[in-house]
Amino acid sequence: MIAALLAAVVGLTVATDVDSVVVYPNQVLVVRKGAANASGPGELLFEGLPGALDDKSVRIKAPGLRIGEVQVKRGYIDEPTPEVRRLQLRVQMLEDSLKALDDEGAVLKAREEFLGSVKLGAPEIIAKDLQQGRVAPEAWRGALAFLSEELARVKARQLRLGRERPELEKRVNAARQEYNAARGLIENRKQVRVEFAAEPGSYDVRLVYVISNVTRAAEWQPYYELRAKPGEGKVELAYFAKLGQRTGEDWERVKVVLSTATPVFDVAAPEPYPWYLTLVEEHRAERSRAMPAPGAMAAEAFDEVSVTAKLAEAPLEPVETGISLQYAIPGRVSLKSGEPTKKLQLTQFELGAEFSYYTFPKAGERAYLKGRLVNSSKFVLLPGNGNTYVGEEFTGGVFVPAVAQEESLGMSFGADERVRVKRELVRSFKSRAGVLGRVERQQFVYRTTVENFRQQPMTIEVVEQVPVSQQKEIKVTVVRAEPKPEEQDDAKGTRTWKPELKPGEKFVIDLEFQVEYPTGRRVSGLF
Repeated sequence: MIAALLAAVVGLTVATDVDSVVVYPNQVLVVRKGAANASGPGELLFEGLPGALDDKSVRIKAPGLRIGEVQVKRGYIDEPTPEVRRLQLRVQMLEDSLKALDDEGAVLKAREEFLGSVKLGAPEIIAKDLQQGRVAPEAWRGALAFLSEELARVKARQLRLGRERPELEKRVNAARQEYNAARGLIENRKQVRVEFAAEPGSYDVRLVYVISNVTRAAEWQPYYELRAKPGEGKVELAYFAKLGQRTGEDWERVKVVLSTATPVFDVAAPEPYPWYLTLVEEHRAERSRAMPAPGAMAAEAFDEVSVTAKLAEAPLEPVETGISLQYAIPGRVSLKSGEPTKKLQLTQFELGAEFSYYTFPKAGERAYLKGRLVNSSKFVLLPGNGNTYVGEEFTGGVFVPAVAQEESLGMSFGADERVRVKRELVRSFKSRAGVLGRVERQQFVYRTTVENFRQQPMTIEVVEQVPVSQQKEIKVTVVRAEPKPEEQDDAKGTRTWKPELKPGEKFVIDLEFQVEYPTGRRVSGLF
């Protein structure tokens, strides 16, 4: 009875540890576990919880305990945490450096004034000493040179200080902001008080709450390492998650489940787009006619904002058990609040791939190794950035789009320097045509050479391009394309060849085209 009354008065503090977390795109679900020896009516206290937790999200589960009212109260940590102390020390060191610059500036100013006063009075003293023969002229020349050099050094250092101080001031302000943000996040704490009634005994307690991600409390991004093995016809894919957290509490051996996210798009090998030509004056007129009235633009922007707002207000969908919606990181993870992002491997597997080469010389004289692979694994690949390798050689960065099971994916593994590509303008000339020379004609002759310096035969897709007219006054004619292309896309103006080259073999394309347009007009997009 006394223990129950005491618990009702002062509360029974329950020690809990973070057992698992679910990191969503917009929040973090935290599950803490502990045990409590309780009896009769009383109050459970959970101390030192993150100040950023959502009060309405708090849930208590304790089989056998009858749970009553739940209250969340705000509090603060008196003793700074190691992270806050580290940031505080960094601010102090930068502030000391700033003060040292100011002190040096004051010393330099005093030195400049002294040297200036000496130089100002020097002529009168020199005249006197020279008249009386007390000092040799060479000595005074040396003294004056010394004064000039010292003044020059002072001025140069003052100039450098003028550049260094604003930069250091920016670093000080950034450090102060980081310190204040960390202090607010880490030292701001909450306490949860829970009324209960129970028979005497030991009870397992689970505390669940959500921390909003508006302060980027936790975030993760998919990351890949794709290693091409052209000799084996395979791609080794390592699937990672880059995870970071600033929740204000350390995760020690925690189960982590990651929800899906949407990374930033990136590009790999260039692809051809239509190469349009238009007359400059008419092109400008069309653009001015196409511009909507100010009212129309405002309405369009308003509609876009409205749609975004509706999406933001949509409720969070429940996390389903399924590889397409969430990933459970194998084992347990330790990650302190504010610690640098950790790269955690989810899985690794090999996929069959068909390799070939591709080049679009107009965009760059490079040949790219491309692989066509099928996701035959049991995993869905989420959109994310990664790095590519050919064997053990790093070839660059790449973006991996969302790829479902059994879906195919084309991937560029970077440029291969052993395949030489050269595109040169062999000849270009102008002439007049039509009645009375009213048509101006420009003719272009290009030669593209692809050479295989690899030790193995290869197939390469070579894409060349001619401009595409968007106006009847401009006429584009392909005069010659040798050898004959295997594919042709008139909408994009592309011609495609797919030669097979043995080691040391060369493939040459001669492409000649002409552009005709009214005399005296300029063509936009030609060159």
